[in-house]
Amino acid sequence: MGKALKVLGVTLLIVLSTGCSMSEEELIAEGRNQMDLENYQEAIRLFDRVIARNNDNFMAHNAKGVALIRIDSLAQSILSFNEAIRIDSTDYRAYYNRGNGKRMLGDDVGAMQDYDKAIEIKPDVTDAYVNRGAILSRYNEFDRALFDFEFALRLGANNPLIYLYKGKVELRINNMDDAIFDFKKAIELKSDLGEAYYWLGLAEITIGNRTEGCEYLQSASGYGIEDAQEAIAQNCLQ
Repeated sequence: MGKALKVLGVTLLIVLSTGCSMSEEELIAEGRNQMDLENYQEAIRLFDRVIARNNDNFMAHNAKGVALIRIDSLAQSILSFNEAIRIDSTDYRAYYNRGNGKRMLGDDVGAMQDYDKAIEIKPDVTDAYVNRGAILSRYNEFDRALFDFEFALRLGANNPLIYLYKGKVELRINNMDDAIFDFKKAIELKSDLGEAYYWLGLAEITIGNRTEGCEYLQSASGYGIEDAQEAIAQNCLQ
């Protein structure tokens, strides 16, 4: 038994020593791997090991901030992105990520400023345009929102949410044909996107296509969109 414990102790020492000898790059890579596995606390622990060695490691602070967002530690994530920007204010990623954190905290103004900065540094960051456009649409800045959505699409983005967001803006400014096209495109890209069925149903009913609209609303209800039942009661049970 004593010999076995000694062997186990030697093995454990070797494993721990190997972990301690990992480079900053290897620790960050393993942290990202843990994030892919949704082991966010372990990822944060690994990033913190890098930071303890080198507080000026941009990648560790930035990656830690993203992991903190994933566990809804939003205020803490902002601090991590602040550190990343302190280290390198020319890298768009920390601004974009900080914008996401601020948007989730309800700081739309701060988020817009960060998205603006990310786009200034790297004009082809499609998600920055999409997220900025989503904020603009909430404040009825429809022309600017459409510019952002359309620019993201011109950059080659193939995200169904872009078409969903753009369609909702087109619907609000009464561009019904464009709205319907966008909602159908969103569904083409993601067939279970319940919100797209909901808005498509309302758009079809608005232009007089009640049968098609009600079918889309039924699909939306099937995908768990609660407002669809009320819309069906108001438009389809007559």
